Amino acid sequence: MMSEPTDKYIALPDEHLLRAMKQDDESAFKTLYQRYIDVLYRAAYKRLGSRAAADDAVQEVFVRFYERRHVMDQRLPVKPYLLTSLKNRILNDFRNRLIHEAHHEQIAATQATQHILQPNIDGKALEQRFRQTLTQMPEKCREVFELSRFEQLSNKGIAERLGISVNTVEKHIGKALAILRKEFNGQELVLIILYTGYNFFS
Repeated sequence: MMSEPTDKYIALPDEHLLRAMKQDDESAFKTLYQRYIDVLYRAAYKRLGSRAAADDAVQEVFVRFYERRHVMDQRLPVKPYLLTSLKNRILNDFRNRLIHEAHHEQIAATQATQHILQPNIDGKALEQRFRQTLTQMPEKCREVFELSRFEQLSNKGIAERLGISVNTVEKHIGKALAILRKEFNGQELVLIILYTGYNFFS
């Protein structure tokens, strides 16, 4: 358990304590800890709504604060620095949690889609039909479509490479998509995207 700071340190301003902490004076750190622990805890609890989560966040901020003592400017305003560190820590935690949840939702959605569609559709045969449909498109139409969806070129980039207008590029892409929509139903198009990795309708 962290001991109480002495009267000598309690009376010192933050700048002096920070200077001493940079010289590995643990009593100076303990004084700053005791000075701002309640402020940080209240701020953390207000945002997190959990005593345990608030305590973890605050302790992590103070640990990081102490670890960085040798590289910090001794004129650093301690309270704003600690509150900003706490805010960033909480935001990062929220961001990581959202990314984690979104990742699992995406996996679940993909698995659900595959579970529903695959019993009725042969994925490899479907991909083969897709490739065959591409070869049956008019040559220029197929070339424009593949440059757009597979090589990720912009319409302007395709126009410059092939020496045609942007309007012509758009017409070829529209024609290719119309052919695919005519050849495949909605479920088949979803599976094609899953198997090929190309979302060519975006």
